[in-house]
Amino acid sequence: MKKVEEILIQCIDDIKAGRAGLEDCLDRYPDVRHKLEPLLRVALSIKEPADICPSDEFKVRARVNLMEHIHASQSGKRAVRSTSQAAVKHGWYTGWARAVAVVVAAILIVSAAGTGTAYASQSSLPGDALYSVKLGTEQLQRVVTFDDAAEVELELKFASTRLDELEEIVSRLVNQTSMTTDSSDRILIMSMVNLTLGDTEKAYSAHSDRIAIAVAGYERNLTLAITKAVEARDGETSLETVALAILNHLERLDGIEDGASASKREAVINCKEIAVNGHVSALQKLAEVNPVRAAEINLQAMQGRLGRAEAEAAKGNGKGVENALREYERLRRFGEEISDSAGMRGQDTTAIDEMNARATNAHLEALGSIYGQVSQETKGAVEQAMGVAVEEHRQAVQGLQQQGAQGDIPTEPPLPNEIPDDVKKNIQESGSKGSGNGRR
Repeated sequence: MKKVEEILIQCIDDIKAGRAGLEDCLDRYPDVRHKLEPLLRVALSIKEPADICPSDEFKVRARVNLMEHIHASQSGKRAVRSTSQAAVKHGWYTGWARAVAVVVAAILIVSAAGTGTAYASQSSLPGDALYSVKLGTEQLQRVVTFDDAAEVELELKFASTRLDELEEIVSRLVNQTSMTTDSSDRILIMSMVNLTLGDTEKAYSAHSDRIAIAVAGYERNLTLAITKAVEARDGETSLETVALAILNHLERLDGIEDGASASKREAVINCKEIAVNGHVSALQKLAEVNPVRAAEINLQAMQGRLGRAEAEAAKGNGKGVENALREYERLRRFGEEISDSAGMRGQDTTAIDEMNARATNAHLEALGSIYGQVSQETKGAVEQAMGVAVEEHRQAVQGLQQQGAQGDIPTEPPLPNEIPDDVKKNIQESGSKGSGNGRR
């Protein structure tokens, strides 16, 4: 089902083109008529001066300025939110002032871009002339989104859109550079960029690599999603939603990385780092209210990174194995941080420590499989990851011992049979050195 903002733009477009009248549009969407009618009536009451013909450059600049102003207003309201201010904000969301702002934004997008262009822009990519229109329609959706949880979902949707763009750009680059060398790659990218609109052309000329624009946009949308989740009334649910969405993002980025050319793979890896940072940030906040659930989701992410390392090992990609294991190590250590922080807050960490300890066997088994497939140059990275697993296992067991809850969990985790005895000894010693003298 279309959202109100999409219906609004479509109706304005149809009415301006003479394809429908006010009542025709309202009859098409009876379920949202109560929201749609006041917006359309305001739109029809706004008369367009016949003698004024602003330039395309002015139109684009005005559109961008308006969107930035609306976004700044929203951000300012959140920064100083209180009980009384929340009531004022609700009045703004539901009152005529907001209706006028929505309509003006919608008219500006449609009229500045041209009939139907707002819809055509949805398939545009960073660097395309219509990309600013696409971002403008996204800002309009922010303006007409009222619910906290819906705002989080919206930013996650936009983050996913940035990944769609990244995937499409990578695919096009691979197809169009199959007969070129890395040295001509940048020239080809520049030839793909079609820039014709004033200030937008200058901005994109400074960031001619489309991948960089998509990655920066992904980071911005993900950051907004986390910020909105923290501010949401049901913050726990929203933060969980963000963290689970990022697990999906990481899987998508694995696929995008696989399809990227050698010269662009590093940019995709950087985007994965952004995703991991976002995952950790969201779970840090979630752990403050529900550390057990945060630990569960983090273990899912760790298992995903080990799965990625196994897939890369099967392909003989040592560099890919090392990258995945670095991500795994960070998440493994972060899992212990969740338990440490919960303990400092006086929360029961038994369930978290038990999960972390029991996960070690499966992790070491996966690492043993990887160890048997990689080259000698990569084995060191696998040994290091095993050392981290052993270290964190011991930390978790120490926490369980302090609570009298070790049960059947072994103090020392068994290392895979594939590992030579001398290597096992080194791993156990490195884990012992890393564990320190005390946990908390």
